[in-house]
Amino acid sequence: MKSKAYHALQQKLIYFDDDLELIEVLRIGVENGDLTESASKYILKNVDSTKHAHIARRRNSNGSRTLVMTHLRSSVYSSYIKDVYEELTHYLRTILEQASKNGFNAGRIIGEHSFKVDAKTVLELGNWDAVCKMVTDSVFQSLESEKSTLKLLEKMANKLALNVDMTLIHAALPYLEIRHFLVHSDGKVTPEYKAAHKNIPVQNGYVVLNSTFIDGLRSSIKALVANFDKEVINAGLLKKEDTQG
Repeated sequence: MKSKAYHALQQKLIYFDDDLELIEVLRIGVENGDLTESASKYILKNVDSTKHAHIARRRNSNGSRTLVMTHLRSSVYSSYIKDVYEELTHYLRTILEQASKNGFNAGRIIGEHSFKVDAKTVLELGNWDAVCKMVTDSVFQSLESEKSTLKLLEKMANKLALNVDMTLIHAALPYLEIRHFLVHSDGKVTPEYKAAHKNIPVQNGYVVLNSTFIDGLRSSIKALVANFDKEVINAGLLKKEDTQG
């Protein structure tokens, strides 16, 4: 058994993996010359200068093709990292909300993130599910505002009293933290990050986004979320309607 939130995340990851494989197929095609014409002045087949003004300016050379494909692959890898991070946080937010709807310990969910709500606001929400969503959204936003992926994962596990394997959290952490650098500094990491995660390749101050990095991200995130969800199911935190076989 697993949560529907976990199933939804798995499906999203499948689509993301499709993107990774597609870019690899395109790269092989370009390197093998399947998408080029030696007699053409354009970098690839099917380039129409009236529609593709930017790519049409590229020379028909292996160097140009390598440059373009390298940039495209890097962009896809960067998007993959950001998307995986967003899906992970969406999963955690959903589980927190569903656990609260199922009557899980309110004191643990709120914890130190207490806040006041106007009675009129509560009445306007209309039902219990809407109240749970409003409260857990506020709690989760407070966790995210701490700007610490480690604290977010640790506090989520603590709030829901989950016995999550901490080694899995620490294994995924260096990959998840890269999302912050991609968003705020175009992938340039801090000396502190570089010193803490010597297994992550860094070149000229920037993280090296290659297939090895992506494979590490994929495997560590899948292992972490599988462990989270197993603990959620074992603890009986969700209503039957929020799970599936």
